[in-house]
Amino acid sequence: MKPHEFYLDIDFWDDHCLLVWPVNQQQAEDWYKEKFPKSDPEDFPQLVDGDMVSYCGNKRIIFMREWETSVEKIAFLAHECVHIANHILLDKGVREKKGQDETLAYFVGYLMRRFLEAIKQIEAMPLGDVRTVGE
Repeated sequence: MKPHEFYLDIDFWDDHCLLVWPVNQQQAEDWYKEKFPKSDPEDFPQLVDGDMVSYCGNKRIIFMREWETSVEKIAFLAHECVHIANHILLDKGVREKKGQDETLAYFVGYLMRRFLEAIKQIEAMPLGDVRTVGE
């Protein structure tokens, strides 16, 4: 069975990222190879011991083993969103002054809102559906 995937277009940064679940390590690697056959993953992340992991190589992806709406899972998702947001901001040349990290804070909040909305709607769909939710 194919995992759920959510493509998030981040038009204000002219960028995007993906959320993919439920997957184990092998499923994540297989999904990546199928989705991006011409891309060679740089340092593919290890999902073996973690619930979630972000891949910030030539693509930006959060892989999740599973999802349940719990404080722990939401905290893990926020952690991975910080990685994704930092990577995009660095690529765009955004450097905030020490103690002034509003861009990062708002961006992580945006990612969290969009991902949580998508998870809520997509979890009710059959596995393998690809949707951009809330647009």
